Amino acid sequence: MFAVVGAMEDHGVSVKCADADTARLVIEMGHGVKAPYLHASWVRLPWGIVPEAELRERLETSYRIIRAGLPKKVQAALG
Repeated sequence: MFAVVGAMEDHGVSVKCADADTARLVIEMGHGVKAPYLHASWVRLPWGIVPEAELRERLETSYRIIRAGLPKKVQAALG
């Protein structure tokens, strides 16, 4: 899981940051809020607040972080 979109409320997408400090920086910049129920290294990016290019970059970064933590065999199977 590298991104979370709530089923009940459509407020944005939650993504993983490199660490809690990076997540705090995103929040302080006004580009995100604390992602509910997730570790401090996750932020929720509200729809319409974050420019599309930044949203794309944060999604790709989240994917790379999560993928890097998978076993090598699983990473290889993903292509």
